[in-house]
Amino acid sequence: IISCVDEGASFADADAAVHAMGLPMDPFVLVQMVGPAVAQHVAQTLNGHFPDRFHASEKMGKLVAAGLPGIWLWDEAGNKTVDPRVLEIFGDAPSTMSPDQIRDRALTAITQEARIMLDEGVVAEAQDLDLCMILGAGWPFWLGGITPYLDRGGYSDPRFLAQGIASVPA
Repeated sequence: IISCVDEGASFADADAAVHAMGLPMDPFVLVQMVGPAVAQHVAQTLNGHFPDRFHASEKMGKLVAAGLPGIWLWDEAGNKTVDPRVLEIFGDAPSTMSPDQIRDRALTAITQEARIMLDEGVVAEAQDLDLCMILGAGWPFWLGGITPYLDRGGYSDPRFLAQGIASVPA
């Protein structure tokens, strides 16, 4: 998601892209909860080992260096806006990507990672990924798990699960 923002997507569109999937919180709210420094450290570590698969944002590094606590500011009514100091780092141009485009990129990347974990034997079955995502990441259980969601959305080829397993329309 941060790579999309680095390429010109707005924070609001990036959060909206994932919000539509029913996750417990939007990505940049999560970054604010764990702290940008922790999020950046994880991104840099993953990028250091798998640079073709994981993005480490230079702009997020600047946000961390500036000591900013996150992307959003909330008013007394609970409405959020991007901190103006964040816009100084990331820019404030009109968004270059729609939430649908951002979600498509995120789900494509998730599909690739799921396939790699299965192919390399990190997990034995697709259902193991589903359980981990439901219990560990707050994936909405009513969607049947991440792999049937990816199957229904047409992201996985070949399918992770046989036709008929959680294959109701997305």
